Amino acid sequence: MAAQTFIFRGKIVDMAGKGVCGAEVFIYDSTNTRRPADFITGPSDKEGSYTIQLPAGKRYWAVARVRQDGKYGPLSPAAQHSGEPVAIDADEGLVERQFIVADIRQVAKGKQKAREDMVKVRGRVVDGEGAPVSSAYVLVNAMREVSQLPDYVSGWTEETGLYTLYLPPGEYFIGAAVTFPTGPGMKLEKRLSAVSSQSDIAIDVVLTAK
Repeated sequence: MAAQTFIFRGKIVDMAGKGVCGAEVFIYDSTNTRRPADFITGPSDKEGSYTIQLPAGKRYWAVARVRQDGKYGPLSPAAQHSGEPVAIDADEGLVERQFIVADIRQVAKGKQKAREDMVKVRGRVVDGEGAPVSSAYVLVNAMREVSQLPDYVSGWTEETGLYTLYLPPGEYFIGAAVTFPTGPGMKLEKRLSAVSSQSDIAIDVVLTAK
């Protein structure tokens, strides 16, 4: 007897609400989304629409993403994705979800600046004992407290904890987390001065938010 299924469908849009063509929804049977997906939708159409049929009776977690060069792998600072996974519950029938994807360097404000106008900031994310942290985000904000979304956010760190960000010159606060968005009220304790005369700043960030 065929397994019971449900239809999971919806749209993938950019921050302006326009449909994103060629994006995919990665679907997992656990909260561990730093691995190959259990299911992947076909590329979204020109309106941003996607659809997939899934086995019913269990919980899934879904993330929308635009793959670079059609490859699967760690998120780079230029990747587009929808943030933390969304839980999907269904026994049978139909579930609809909309995802908003954005360049994670510019997800907060949609800023676009030329690379030559930016200050390069690089380093490692480490835990309290100095060990590198993988799959973490580096967050940079003009204010110490992040009310909703930080001004800038890096791609996932590698196994060595390495990250790279490009920022306009200015005074900031910097921190790291393993979830994004982190939610309101997170405080970034470390100061960062990215003045125009500096083209390359090295700074390690201690993970303080889970």
